[in-house]
Amino acid sequence: MSIEFRNVTKNFSGFTALDSISFKIEKGTACGYIGPNGAGKTTTARIIVGLEKSDSGLVKIGDVDDVTELPGVQKRIGYVPESPRLYESLTPRETIAMAAMLRKYDAEKAMRKLEVLSEILRFGDFLRKPISGLSKGNKQKVILSLALLFKPSILVLDEPTDGLDLQAVISLKQLIRRFTARDGTVFYSSHLLDIIEGVCSEVYFINQGRIGGHFRKEEFEGKRGYLEEALSESIGTTTDQKVIDEFFDDAD
Repeated sequence: MSIEFRNVTKNFSGFTALDSISFKIEKGTACGYIGPNGAGKTTTARIIVGLEKSDSGLVKIGDVDDVTELPGVQKRIGYVPESPRLYESLTPRETIAMAAMLRKYDAEKAMRKLEVLSEILRFGDFLRKPISGLSKGNKQKVILSLALLFKPSILVLDEPTDGLDLQAVISLKQLIRRFTARDGTVFYSSHLLDIIEGVCSEVYFINQGRIGGHFRKEEFEGKRGYLEEALSESIGTTTDQKVIDEFFDDAD
């Protein structure tokens, strides 16, 4: 399924989080969504999955743009939020079992898929331990499992590598590539340019609620530092070297 925003605006108590933004992510595409803190990345993600509603503009998921029908297609979205919450007293197995029950998904199949995914992400030794005792990275692996297990057509990933070890990051990149190869669509919100460059075929920059640039893979593939430089020029993230030098000169 594709994702499309047309002139979408979202306000919170007089603050404009999104200011008439437009973009389209085609089916089978991994799209990076980059910007500084407070730029509107998480608000965009929450609108896609249905946790927020836009104030104006059109949100289209697949062929559906009727706001009353969107919840039906949004059930086919796997979501990794920026600040996830889990039931800390449950184990990962119990968490997945509960999610399977709520989704009316075969519990035994879910457990089999969890075993495979826990091997891929390397947290199989923790499946029967309470989530309260898990590290931040292993909790993130549980969240990723919840997003991936139930046959999503779209993945909305908001800083999905937060807390992950290097092996899990590499595995996640492999999972994303395989997912898109099977016509899955990925909205990948992050500030980590190296990972975006590795898995995404296009990138949008957002700053102060506005789209500040759009780049396709042929523009940045194999060009180390291209996106960083483009981002600096597009939304002004570069700090004057003189200011940095002054900080260290005055450090004593």
